[in-house]
Amino acid sequence: MEMWLVMTEIVAPNRGDPAASEIGFMNITTWAESQETAGAKIEKYLESIGWHLVSIEKANVIGEEEYGEDVSDMIERTRTNPNAIILGTFHTYKTN
Repeated sequence: MEMWLVMTEIVAPNRGDPAASEIGFMNITTWAESQETAGAKIEKYLESIGWHLVSIEKANVIGEEEYGEDVSDMIERTRTNPNAIILGTFHTYKTN
């Protein structure tokens, strides 16, 4: 198993209006055997909370690279829990 950093595009319910939804990007860290198993694990989890995985924009095995404070914190939390799926900040964008 390897630790993965996955940038996802997600549709999530709008907090202010549950009938509406928002689209955006989020970094997620998890343990998996491959990019495909990481994606499947993340998709299953997101569906369990009422969110929808649109796409995986980028997925990399976590190595010795330098990461920002938020991602570094996610990596440390994932490192100590082999069952972890750690969600980063959900960055929304407008579609018109």
